[in-house]
Amino acid sequence: MRGVVVLGDRQAKVVEFPDPNPGEGEVVVAMRAAAVCGSDLHGYRASTAERAANADTIPGHEPAGVVAAVGEGVRRVKVGDRVSIYHFRACGHCRRCRGGQMMWCAERRGYGGPIHGSDADYLLTDERNCLPLPDDLSFEVGALIACNTGTAFSSMKKLAPSAGDTLAVFGLGPVGLNGLLIAKAMGARVVGVDVSAYRRNLALELGAEIVLDPSSVNVPQELHRLTDGAGADLAFETSGNTKAQAQVPDALGFGGKAVFVGFGAREPSINPSAIIGKQLVLMGSFVASVNDYWDIVDFIRGQQLPLEKMITHRFPLSEASEAFRLADSGMTGKVMFVWP
Repeated sequence: MRGVVVLGDRQAKVVEFPDPNPGEGEVVVAMRAAAVCGSDLHGYRASTAERAANADTIPGHEPAGVVAAVGEGVRRVKVGDRVSIYHFRACGHCRRCRGGQMMWCAERRGYGGPIHGSDADYLLTDERNCLPLPDDLSFEVGALIACNTGTAFSSMKKLAPSAGDTLAVFGLGPVGLNGLLIAKAMGARVVGVDVSAYRRNLALELGAEIVLDPSSVNVPQELHRLTDGAGADLAFETSGNTKAQAQVPDALGFGGKAVFVGFGAREPSINPSAIIGKQLVLMGSFVASVNDYWDIVDFIRGQQLPLEKMITHRFPLSEASEAFRLADSGMTGKVMFVWP
């Protein structure tokens, strides 16, 4: 099979790998859609020396496809099933796994590191990771649910936006755009924040009421102006930028809540004194639990979320180098590998 490798120093290429064979309890899925995630770009941007230990591991953790083969003991999944794939393999038996939090299992293995991911013709997974994808949802939506949409949905559950709320989305990459769509469907007024004019315009097309360029305006001041001095009720920080993170407490009003999902920054960014007087609630959010899958599917179908509108670039796997280059540029919405 073909699979992408990321070598570091912004190099990606397609090479040949052996086709996977399912063992007991395992399933092989033929990919139909696999998305490039912002976290995939960390390895792409790393130096070749930093990437050396993982340079032969296929990236990608946003997969959907058709079951191609099943191993011994597989009973609930069959060849031909349409599936979205939960992107952490885990032991399946510990307290965390039994509660649906496979991403917190001590034995978790994430696709793209340390095990082969979904930027390939086939993906080896466990039966329990195969989640049924309804016929009325595309494979592209199934791939989005696996990470981007799931991450945003989990965050919006924590924020619980509703009519009358102003929610500021810091960072209008794919996770931020997912959050925008979900928050709008829940009734919130959404203000988008991003330095990229391309992404600000895309956010407007997807329903943001206002977009702000943090390189040209003071975002907290502008959010207070737009809310008659009250400040934003809610904030969703997806950029991982320390300046954006530091602005969140100032942008929020009294009793405001924020969720942070943007990885990348390691420097301290928030002064605890900034959250005390306004009694702010600041939360971290990782990926959705596997138990959230059915709620996400129901929400997408019930609200008719136009998730495909976020996908601005589609590539065959053979053009992986260009796909990663474009995703790295920031001049895209979601970048997706697709198979016929």
